[in-house]
Amino acid sequence: MEVVAEVALAASVFDETPEGKSIARLAEKYRASMNFDLKNAEGVEFSARTRMSGTNLPDGREVRKGAVDAIKGFVRSRGGTVPPQLDEAYERVSRLGGTPLAVCQDQDIYGVIYLKDMVKPGLRERFDQLRRMGVKTIMLTGDNRITASVIAQEAGVDDFIAEATPEDKIDVIRKEQSEGKLVAMTGDGTNDAPALAQANVGLAMNSGTQAAKEAANMVDLDSDPTKLIDLVTIGKQLLITRGALTTFSIANDIAKYFAIIPTIFAAAGIGALNIMGLKSPQSAVISALIYNALIIPALIPLALKGVQFRPLTADQLLRRNILIYGAGGVIAPFIAIKLIDVLIPLS
Repeated sequence: MEVVAEVALAASVFDETPEGKSIARLAEKYRASMNFDLKNAEGVEFSARTRMSGTNLPDGREVRKGAVDAIKGFVRSRGGTVPPQLDEAYERVSRLGGTPLAVCQDQDIYGVIYLKDMVKPGLRERFDQLRRMGVKTIMLTGDNRITASVIAQEAGVDDFIAEATPEDKIDVIRKEQSEGKLVAMTGDGTNDAPALAQANVGLAMNSGTQAAKEAANMVDLDSDPTKLIDLVTIGKQLLITRGALTTFSIANDIAKYFAIIPTIFAAAGIGALNIMGLKSPQSAVISALIYNALIIPALIPLALKGVQFRPLTADQLLRRNILIYGAGGVIAPFIAIKLIDVLIPLS
């Protein structure tokens, strides 16, 4: 185990991703140390093409960690052989929902790292909430299909795409956008950067790479991927509040003008439309002005507080908006203006 930890630490020493830092911390727990001059070593960055990263040591040795298939190819290219236990370890880690990363030095494979993304408590319930809002969730991951399917089931996402390259991620986002949908994405890796830039809302983790943070619209200082759900919720609440106030305002204006115009222009033969029975044109106008002076200030606290958010689809929200704020906007002026008309001493 100590030898595996030594090689894993050497392969991760230049890796600034959360995964690389995590592996380095784990190796240090096993008392691994660097037995080479770091200043003369060269880091090999992970890429979607090679699917591995590592370090070229000063004495010419090459240590790598990465996807099992990629490490197999690397070892064979150096004249090494693949031990039969490697596929068994790959299968076992994948079925546990972990990411198997093989570790090698030159032509020798030393072991497999079990890297596991922890699904946050309550994440499944929050995805259920998004589903009720009509939001579809897709997990795009570079993990193999077995690992991706286990994590997708644990998290409760609607769909997943395994072994996704940066091009695959962009294609998925463009496809959804071509159907008129708004796409929000969260990510932390350099390979996520193109997709973060393509998404309508890109949220990068603060612990992620600089490329991801520069490509995204926003950076989450807490590095919590579920913050994207909060962003969607806040955005929906702002839209709901604006929609409710606009619906109420339009309905309110229509009702007011319907109440006072027949009274004012009774001489033009439309007096029969004065179904509220307002006393006179002067009384109708003053009642409407008083109503305006009362109702507009009353809406300000409502606008500042916002309408309570409910996890509903767009159609359900529209029906609710029309029923409550549309009907309310029509009924309220009729009742209020009639009461004011009765109370003021004009005739």
